[in-house]
Amino acid sequence: MMAQDFDKELLDRVDALSPDELLSFKQVCPVDLKHYMFVQRAWIEEDIYYLGCELCCKPSASQIAERILTGRQSRRFRAYYALRYPDMVSCPESFVLMH
Repeated sequence: MMAQDFDKELLDRVDALSPDELLSFKQVCPVDLKHYMFVQRAWIEEDIYYLGCELCCKPSASQIAERILTGRQSRRFRAYYALRYPDMVSCPESFVLMH
Protein backbone atom coordinates (compact mmCIF):
# COMPACT_ATOMS: atom_id res chain seq x y z
CA MET A 1 0.00 0.00 0.00
CA MET A 2 1.20 3.48 -0.83
CA ALA A 3 2.00 6.13 1.79
CA GLN A 4 -1.47 7.62 1.36
CA ASP A 5 -4.47 6.43 -0.64
CA PHE A 6 -5.14 9.64 -2.58
CA ASP A 7 -8.65 9.99 -3.92
CA LYS A 8 -8.62 9.29 -7.68
CA GLU A 9 -11.77 11.31 -8.40
CA LEU A 10 -10.39 14.31 -6.55
CA LEU A 11 -7.05 14.03 -8.36
CA ASP A 12 -8.90 13.96 -11.67
CA ARG A 13 -10.63 17.21 -10.65
CA VAL A 14 -7.30 18.77 -9.70
CA ASP A 15 -5.70 17.65 -12.98
CA ALA A 16 -8.57 19.26 -14.91
CA LEU A 17 -7.84 22.68 -13.36
CA SER A 18 -6.27 25.30 -15.60
CA PRO A 19 -2.89 26.79 -14.63
CA ASP A 20 -4.69 29.95 -13.45
CA GLU A 21 -7.09 27.91 -11.31
CA LEU A 22 -4.17 26.01 -9.77
CA LEU A 23 -2.40 29.28 -9.08
CA SER A 24 -5.45 30.59 -7.22
CA PHE A 25 -4.86 27.93 -4.54
CA LYS A 26 -1.66 29.74 -3.61
CA GLN A 27 -3.87 31.94 -1.40
CA VAL A 28 -4.96 28.97 0.72
CA CYS A 29 -3.23 28.63 4.10
CA PRO A 30 -3.19 25.44 6.19
CA VAL A 31 -4.48 25.94 9.72
CA ASP A 32 -2.57 22.92 11.09
CA LEU A 33 0.94 22.98 9.67
CA LYS A 34 1.82 19.60 11.22
CA HIS A 35 -1.09 17.91 9.41
CA TYR A 36 -0.29 19.73 6.16
CA MET A 37 3.35 18.62 6.29
CA PHE A 38 2.36 15.03 7.11
CA VAL A 39 0.03 14.85 4.10
CA GLN A 40 2.55 16.67 1.89
CA ARG A 41 5.29 14.19 2.80
CA ALA A 42 3.03 11.28 1.88
CA TRP A 43 2.22 13.05 -1.41
CA ILE A 44 5.92 13.52 -2.20
CA GLU A 45 6.75 9.91 -1.31
CA GLU A 46 3.97 8.71 -3.59
CA ASP A 47 5.16 10.98 -6.39
CA ILE A 48 8.73 9.66 -6.02
CA TYR A 49 7.37 6.12 -6.25
CA TYR A 50 5.55 6.95 -9.50
CA LEU A 51 8.63 8.70 -10.88
CA GLY A 52 10.59 5.52 -10.21
CA CYS A 53 7.93 3.54 -12.06
CA GLU A 54 8.23 5.89 -15.05
CA LEU A 55 12.03 5.61 -15.05
CA CYS A 56 12.05 1.85 -14.28
CA CYS A 57 14.62 2.51 -11.56
CA LYS A 58 15.07 4.37 -8.30
CA PRO A 59 15.17 8.10 -9.14
CA SER A 60 18.28 10.09 -8.26
CA ALA A 61 18.14 13.13 -6.03
CA SER A 62 18.58 15.38 -9.07
CA GLN A 63 15.68 13.66 -10.90
CA ILE A 64 13.46 14.12 -7.85
CA ALA A 65 14.48 17.78 -7.51
CA GLU A 66 13.82 18.38 -11.21
CA ARG A 67 10.37 16.80 -10.91
CA ILE A 68 9.49 18.99 -7.94
CA LEU A 69 10.96 22.23 -9.29
CA THR A 70 9.77 22.01 -12.90
CA GLY A 71 6.49 20.22 -12.46
CA ARG A 72 3.08 21.26 -11.26
CA GLN A 73 3.28 19.03 -8.19
CA SER A 74 3.45 21.82 -5.63
CA ARG A 75 0.42 23.59 -7.10
CA ARG A 76 -1.41 20.28 -7.55
CA PHE A 77 -0.77 19.37 -3.92
CA ARG A 78 -2.00 22.71 -2.59
CA ALA A 79 -5.21 22.37 -4.62
CA TYR A 80 -5.64 18.74 -3.56
CA TYR A 81 -5.13 19.60 0.11
CA ALA A 82 -7.58 22.51 0.04
CA LEU A 83 -10.25 20.42 -1.69
CA ARG A 84 -9.63 17.25 0.35
CA TYR A 85 -9.41 19.01 3.73
CA PRO A 86 -11.51 22.20 3.41
CA ASP A 87 -11.83 22.51 7.20
CA MET A 88 -8.04 22.46 7.53
CA VAL A 89 -7.40 25.59 5.44
CA SER A 90 -8.17 29.26 5.74
CA CYS A 91 -8.95 31.32 2.69
CA PRO A 92 -9.23 35.01 1.94
CA GLU A 93 -12.87 36.12 1.71
CA SER A 94 -12.53 36.65 -2.05
CA PHE A 95 -11.46 33.04 -2.56
CA VAL A 96 -14.12 30.36 -3.02
CA LEU A 97 -13.12 26.70 -3.03
CA MET A 98 -14.51 24.83 -5.99
CA HIS A 99 -16.66 22.10 -4.43
